[in-house]
Formats: sequence, structure tokens, C-alpha cells
Amino acid sequence: MENAVIYARYSSDKQTEESIEAQVRACREYAERHGLYVKNVYADEAVSGKGNKTASRKQYQRLLRDCDKGAVKTILIHKYDRIARNLGEHVNLEARLKADGTRLVAVAQDFGTSSEAKIMRALMWSLSEYYIDNLASETRKGLRETALKGLHTGGYPPFGWDVVGEKGNRHYQINDMEAGYVRKIFDAAQSGEGFAALIEEMEAAGIKGKRGKPIRYPQIYEILRNEKYTGVYLYSPTEAARRGDRRAKSEAIRIEGGIPAIIGKEQFAEVQKIMRERQHTGRKASYLCSGLVYCQCGARMHGITSRRKGHEYQYFTCSKKCGAAVVHMEEVDAAAVKYVRELLTPGNQQRIADALRQYQAGEGARMTEFKQAVKKRVREKQDQYDALMNNLSGGTLPPEVVADVGNRMRELKAEIAALEAAEPPKDFTTETVKAWLENIKAAPDREAVRLLIERINVLRTGDETEKTVFNMQSTLKTVLGNNGCGDRI
Repeated sequence: MENAVIYARYSSDKQTEESIEAQVRACREYAERHGLYVKNVYADEAVSGKGNKTASRKQYQRLLRDCDKGAVKTILIHKYDRIARNLGEHVNLEARLKADGTRLVAVAQDFGTSSEAKIMRALMWSLSEYYIDNLASETRKGLRETALKGLHTGGYPPFGWDVVGEKGNRHYQINDMEAGYVRKIFDAAQSGEGFAALIEEMEAAGIKGKRGKPIRYPQIYEILRNEKYTGVYLYSPTEAARRGDRRAKSEAIRIEGGIPAIIGKEQFAEVQKIMRERQHTGRKASYLCSGLVYCQCGARMHGITSRRKGHEYQYFTCSKKCGAAVVHMEEVDAAAVKYVRELLTPGNQQRIADALRQYQAGEGARMTEFKQAVKKRVREKQDQYDALMNNLSGGTLPPEVVADVGNRMRELKAEIAALEAAEPPKDFTTETVKAWLENIKAAPDREAVRLLIERINVLRTGDETEKTVFNMQSTLKTVLGNNGCGDRI
């Protein structure tokens, strides 16, 4: 007598159309009629057959592993939709079982082995997929009707609200404690205070998001972008992949005053304006001397921006927080510009031009060095691009950061293409070099500062005036010697 196994499944603990017992009984009756001996039963309870969720069915996966080992020759199921409601899953399963030498029999849909039977099986597979798609469509219709009433459609409510009421009439209610922290978040964003202290306060108080995780910067930016906090009920019938896009769908349902408001519309609008401006002005790349400034303790100084009473202030502060006072960014920038202009005296310009002409004389070595330099820069840019791609694929970044990342990735691609197409400059003349240096001297920009300044050390005199001085280290030491290098300003 040939051995067989049975696989049974139902997708919900409320499902009654085919219980596990009924499926197994039908399969055993079929086995008895066809002289099969059932040696094992694999059953998955309350597990969906939609899409690729077969991976979550432990018994189904165990059955497939046993088939791969050659331990199963015949699988009995009640109907094909017990395996999956996805045509692709059925096709893949049939190919896999065929390779294992295993046959699959749906006892209530046994069409035999003829060509017509193959067509019937494919038809049943397609109908299973249609059923689940149609069910999803009907479910969306029901959710839309629920949304039009301003009621909760499922899932976790946003931080700041609870969902109360009986089934079919569940609505939003403000959680006073959470709402208090929402208001603090918007107040901090509006005043430019930052969120570090607030995050520490929430952590110390045991405040967590609706999913039970601590509230960090990504969650804060999600809160700041969510218009629901002004009392607007929003629902999108088709969910976008990125959370930030879900409230921007054109077919979204929008009901003004549909839920209790936690903050005012004026404050929300002001915060959105601040966040938009921060995308363009808050980047470190906009600081003229960023990356060049060092504290007297030896640590690098980082640029920061603060806003108070409608005004913006930019500083450099010690990254190791050694206690040194912050330095106004405009003071550093002014000192750097002054240094660049004083560095490019006529005598120094002549020395630089002569050095470049001498450098060009070694054409072979110059070409090799040029190619190596380009290759290194391309690799650095590609590494930056790959790192941004990894961050983007994580799916945890707030919308405004995603926009910044996308823009930076496009810039990096353009920079890589330009580097790969670059050729070494030819035919340097003294006049050409001097004209270039005069342009730098007339209007030093960020690239010019980096070309001519290697490091800026911030020093305090320690006398009664407590004057701040800047020690400039030039990149042209090898060309100019000590002339014009390491000056204090």
C-alpha cells in the first residue's frame, strides 16, 4: 500500500467553511478509496494563504522539507486554495514537487492527469487568486465607508490618541499624557531648541510610542509631519510604501475637524516652514569652513545653528565638549577670507605659478598621479553613494531626510560621471595661473578656502581681553615654505 500525507489549513480562528477536521476526514476517505495509507498529517491553524505568507506556515514548510528529502510521495489536500491563493505559488510548488517526485492531489477537485485536467487545475489556481483579490477589494470598500464616518480603520493610532468605543464605532480620543509630549515636540521645533533633552525626558519617564518602542528622532520627525495633530482626519485606501507618502495620496479621505486636535494649525504651518528651510540652510555643507576648524584642545569643532525669537545664529562648538566657548561662525569665515586674500600676494602668486609649471614638466608622473587621484575620488564618492543607498533602503528615515538623501545621491552620481570623464589640465602658463589666483582672491568661496587652507586652530589669548585668534595652516607649505603659512588672524 502506497504511503501518503495530508495537509490541512484554515486562515482564521473564525473561519467555518472548512474546519481542519472536515478537511482531514475528506482526505482520509479519499485515501481509503484509492488504497493509500496516511502516515502523517500536517496542519496549519489560523494562517493566511494570501500572497507570500506561505513562508509563515510552519507545518507547510516542514512538509516541503520532507518532500525534498524524498520522504513524501503523495500529498492529499481538500482543495487547491488550502495550499495558496496565489497562482505563482501554485506554479512554483508544482515544479518543486515534480523535481522531488511527489504528486499533489486535491481530493475535492481531482481532475485526473489528462491535458484537460491540467487546464482545470490552472483555472482553480486562478480562481483562488481572484477570490483573495476580490476579498481585499471588498475589505477596502468597507474601510472607506468607515473612514468617511471619521472612525478608526485599524492598526495603531498615532502617538497622542487612544482608540475607544465598540466595534463598528471606534473613534479617536486624546491621551492627555502623550498629547502633552506632542505639544512639547512642536514647541521645541518651533523655538529651535532641538530634541535631545526632550528625548532624555521621555526616556526617563518611560514614555514610548504606540508600538512599545522608545521615541527617537525618526518618530519625532514623523510626528512633526503629521497633519492629523491639527484635527484633520486622513485616510488613504491604498497604502504607499513610504510612510511619508501615505498622507499625500490624491484619493485620500480628508475630513477637517474629524478628530480631536492636539495643536493649532498656525503652529503646524510654522513648523513645516522651519523644516523646509532647514533642508536648504541646515546642512553642514553650507558652512564655509566646516571640517577645517579645530578647538584648542585638539578636537574638531562642529557647526551648529540655533534660532531664537525669529533670528538664526551659527556657531562652531567643540565636538568633545571640553568646555571651550563657542565661536561665532561669521568670525571664522571672515578670518578665512582675509587669510586667503593676504596669502595670494603677487610674490606668492609667482611662486605658485612656477611650481605648477615645474610640476607639468614631469608629464608621465603627472598623468599617473592624476589617474590615481581621480580613481581615489571616484571610490570615495561611490562609497558615499552606497552608504546613502543603504540608509534609504532601511525605510526608517523621515520624509524630509529622504528628500535630502535623494538629492545628494543625484549629486554624487553627477560628480562621479564628471570625475570619470575628467582629463588632466594642459598648457599651464604663468598668466593663466595668475588669472585663476586673482579670481580666488577677489571672491573666496568654500572650494577656494579648502584649496588654500588645511586647518584653522581656534586659540584664546588667556589675557584680560580673552581675545580669540585663528591660526591658519596653508595647504601650500611645500610651495611657499613658511612665507604666508601659519599666520595668526
